Amino acid sequence: MNQLVLKRSATLLLLCIFFFFLGNNLAHLTDPDEVFYAQTAKEMASRHQCLTPYIFNQPQFEKPPLTYWFIKLAFVMFGQTSFAARFFPAVFASLGVLAVYILGLLGFGSQPKAFWSAFILCTAGFYVGMGKTVFTDMIFAVFILYALLSFYLGVYNSAYKVKGIIAFYFFTALAVLTKGPLGLFIPLGIVVIFLLYRRQLSLLTDRWFMVGFVFCLSIALPWYVNMINQYGQAFIHEFFYNDHWRRIIQAEHKGNDHFFFYPLTMIGGMFPWSLFLIAALVNLFKRLKWPVKPFEYFLLSWILVVFVIFQVAHSKLSSYILPMFPALALLTGNFIEEKLETLEHSMIKKLSYVLIGFLVAFSIAPVAAYKAYRFYLPSLVPVYWLSASLLALAGISLTLLVKQRIRQAVMLLGFSLVPILLTAFMVISSLEPHVSMYEACLYVPSAAMHKTIILTSKPYARGIRYYTDQGVAVMDLNGTNYFSPHPIPILNTKEKLLAFLKSQPETFAILKQSHYEYLKENYASDFQFRILKVSGRNYVLKIASIKPS
Repeated sequence: MNQLVLKRSATLLLLCIFFFFLGNNLAHLTDPDEVFYAQTAKEMASRHQCLTPYIFNQPQFEKPPLTYWFIKLAFVMFGQTSFAARFFPAVFASLGVLAVYILGLLGFGSQPKAFWSAFILCTAGFYVGMGKTVFTDMIFAVFILYALLSFYLGVYNSAYKVKGIIAFYFFTALAVLTKGPLGLFIPLGIVVIFLLYRRQLSLLTDRWFMVGFVFCLSIALPWYVNMINQYGQAFIHEFFYNDHWRRIIQAEHKGNDHFFFYPLTMIGGMFPWSLFLIAALVNLFKRLKWPVKPFEYFLLSWILVVFVIFQVAHSKLSSYILPMFPALALLTGNFIEEKLETLEHSMIKKLSYVLIGFLVAFSIAPVAAYKAYRFYLPSLVPVYWLSASLLALAGISLTLLVKQRIRQAVMLLGFSLVPILLTAFMVISSLEPHVSMYEACLYVPSAAMHKTIILTSKPYARGIRYYTDQGVAVMDLNGTNYFSPHPIPILNTKEKLLAFLKSQPETFAILKQSHYEYLKENYASDFQFRILKVSGRNYVLKIASIKPS
C-alpha cells in the first residue's frame, strides 16, 4: 500500500510539474492583477518592509502580506522574473493536488478514488489556470484545503485528534494572513455545518478546539493589530469596509453580478470534467434520501458553504470560489470510480461520447472562426495544430471506448487540456502585447534614464509602474478612481488632462486607441504626437508642447 501511495504521488507530482510549472517563464506578467501583486512585493523589498504592503510608493491595504512574502522569497531565489512571481502559486497548486489525494484516501478509503480525484483536480482547466497565475486565491484555497484535511484527520482518527485540531487552526490562521477573515469563516463554517448534520456540535466545545482557536488568533491577529495601530481609520476603512463589506453590497464587476455566474464557473471551470461533475452532483442529490457516507456530507457542506458565502455578495469573480474545487474534484472522482467499480459503464460511456463530440466540435471551431481573431495570431499553423491534436485525442478515446477500455478512455480524455496548453505556448509571443505592458514599456525611458510621469489608460497603470518604475497618471474622462483607490492622478476632466500635458515639456504615454484619437482630435494644435510603437491595440506616444512662435 505504501509503495503504491508513493508511486501515485510521484505520478501526480510529474503531472503537476507539467501543468503548473511548464511555460511560466514564456510570458511576462499580465495586467492588471499579476503586476499588482508582483509590484507590491517589489516595493516592499525595496523599502525593506515586511508588514506594510506598498504600491505607487504608498501603503495599500487590499490584502494581508503572506502572498507578498512568498513572491519576495521567490524573487530572492530566482531573480525578478515572471517564473519567480508565478513559482509559489504553482507550488501551492501542486500541494493542493497531493492534499486531495491524501484526503481521498482518508475519506473514501480507496486508492483508485483518491487518485482519480487528484488527477481530476490536476487537469481541471480553471485550477490549472489559477496555478499558473499570480493571485492570492490559489494560496488561500490550498490553506483552506489543508485546514479541512487536518480537521477530517483529527476528528476521524483519535490518534491524531489533538494534532489535527491544532493543524486545522494553524492553516486557517495562514489563510487569514493571505486574504482576510474569510480564511477563518469558510473552514469553520464548513466544519459547523458538517457537525450540525452529524449531530456532533459538542465537538466544538472540546478544550482542544478552544486551545486551537486561541492559537489561530495568536498567529493571525498581530498583523491586524499592528496595521490598526499604525494606520488607524485608513486601514480599517479600506480593508474591512472597502475590500470586504463593500464587495458584499456593491458589484465591482457589474457584468458578473448574476445568479448563474458561479454555477457556470463551477461547471465550466472543471473542463474537461464538466459533464462528469454534473452527473456526480445529480447522483449525490438523488441519494440524499438514503444514508450516504459521512465524507460525502463533508464534501457537500464544503461546496455549499463556499457557494453561499460568495453567491450572496454582489462582487463576483471566478477566482473567489476556487476553494470549492478540491471538493468538486473529490466528488467527481468518487462518482467515476464507483461507476467503473460496479461495472455501471453506460453512464460513463455516454458522458465520454458527449465529451468526444465536444472535442470534435471544438477542433473545427478555431479554423472556422480564424478571421475573427487572426489579428492576435501570426498564422494558421497553431490553429491547425490544435485542431489536429484534439481530433487525434478524440479518435484514440473513441477507439478505446469501442474496445470497452473505459477506464483508459476516460483517463485519456482527462488530458484534453494538454493540446490547448501547448497551443498557448506556441502563440504566447503574439498574444503577449494584448495582455501585458512589457513590450509597450520598452519604448519609454526607464526611471534611471529620464524621470517622468507616464500618461496611460486605466487598465495599464499597474503594469507600467512594474516595468518602468515611473510615476503614472490615468486618463479617464468622466471616470473615477479604482474600486480600491490608487494614490495616482486620475485625469477625469478636460481641465485636469490639459494641465497635466502642460506640466511636462514632453510626456510619454501608453494609451488605448480611442484615447489616442481623442487627444489627436482635441489637442493637435497645442501638442505634437509621435507614435513610438503600436503594441497590440495600444499606442506608445511621445507628446511634446508646440511652443508659440
